[in-house]
Amino acid sequence: MSRFTHECHERQIPWLTAERFELALDSQKGAINSSSAGEDTLTITTRRAIRLGRQGDVRTTAVVPLNRLTAVEILDVERDSTRLRKGLIFLTIGAAAGWICWSVLAVFAFSLLLGGPFILLSVFLIAGYVFPEADGALLLHSNGYTLRQPLRSADSRRDAYLVAHRLYELMGDVSLVTLPPVGTGDSQERAVAPNTTSLEDQSLTPGATEVLWGSGAAASIASALTSRFSPAAYRPIAVTDVAERITQCVLATECATSYESRQIIRDPANQKLGQRDYIWDLEFVAPDRFRVSQTGWSSTGEVSERWISIGKEFYRFSGNWQKPEDPSRFDTERQLNPLLTVTKYLNVLRQSYPTRNDLMVSNGKQYMQVSYEPLSRESLASILGNPSPPQGVLGTATIWIDCETNLLAKAEAKINMDGDARQLVFEQAFAAYNSGLTIEAPELNHGRGPLS
Repeated sequence: MSRFTHECHERQIPWLTAERFELALDSQKGAINSSSAGEDTLTITTRRAIRLGRQGDVRTTAVVPLNRLTAVEILDVERDSTRLRKGLIFLTIGAAAGWICWSVLAVFAFSLLLGGPFILLSVFLIAGYVFPEADGALLLHSNGYTLRQPLRSADSRRDAYLVAHRLYELMGDVSLVTLPPVGTGDSQERAVAPNTTSLEDQSLTPGATEVLWGSGAAASIASALTSRFSPAAYRPIAVTDVAERITQCVLATECATSYESRQIIRDPANQKLGQRDYIWDLEFVAPDRFRVSQTGWSSTGEVSERWISIGKEFYRFSGNWQKPEDPSRFDTERQLNPLLTVTKYLNVLRQSYPTRNDLMVSNGKQYMQVSYEPLSRESLASILGNPSPPQGVLGTATIWIDCETNLLAKAEAKINMDGDARQLVFEQAFAAYNSGLTIEAPELNHGRGPLS
């Protein structure tokens, strides 16, 4: 069935199941109650925004699902009354100057020479008022795409606000689903259990290194890192709900007083962790207390380090806890601390809108999964800890938000380095938010002097 009420030779877009016509906006006529207006028309249905236009000899058709719209913007270009006023002033000056010159000299050429420039300038200004240089526009923003409907008349500019209002109503109705808390999903969803990754278990679970000094959160973190998330039963999620969920996640996670985490940087081409791969286990207490265990691999094997930072105080484990006489020797470790926190992924959530979102389930818990493809340079800078990432470095990120607590549960970023054949994968899981964790200065071995 043609989406137009009349048949024509151009190929048309058929209706979807249960799709209904709502209204249309013509660039000249404004809002109309028929979808058969022809070119330069934006048709709004209960499911989609469909625009027909023409660029030269090319007919263009653009279609955007309403549940993918992120914002509606109106560019209302009004006629500049200042141009009209100035044009009339210069016209009066030109006419008066020409008349005076003709009265005095009675030479047409001199009258034209004196009054002509003012009259030409007035014509230019008045023409700019009568025929504005730019059209107004109704802009429908989606992920990485903007649909532009020109507004070429006062009627269309006025009715664009009506269309925008109806669009927001439809965006809220078309797929608005409040994500249920943990335990309220279907039995089929609760039965889904996590699957392990292809990496060796010893590289991702307790035992590969000292995980958070025996913390009870270690098992939760290891489980999150080795879990795969399965799609929940299909439930379309409205743009407004996704945005609200992201906002609540940023607020809740940012306000957390403490948490524990494990971050892995690895080469996905290798089945086991090896040279240039790293694991960091972190305990964090706001605002500036860190307990870190770092494991890396070099050509000689595994290398492990541990340290504690409390404000400006720094302690390093070297057989026993030591306080360096010159903490600046360990500025690299101290600068690494904030890069291990959840802040970098909160910056990703703040800086851009996800290109994809899904409702996922793992081990009976429901998560909002949001993906960013590609990452903006600001987001790359936050993840890499480099305020100016090299040109050519590209990346994607996926973040999982716990639907019960709105806390950020897990993040994964894939970074392709320019000039480097390998891809880096950043995986990080978070647990034990607001658990009452404390980090205090360790007991020092006074039998040995401090590290120099």
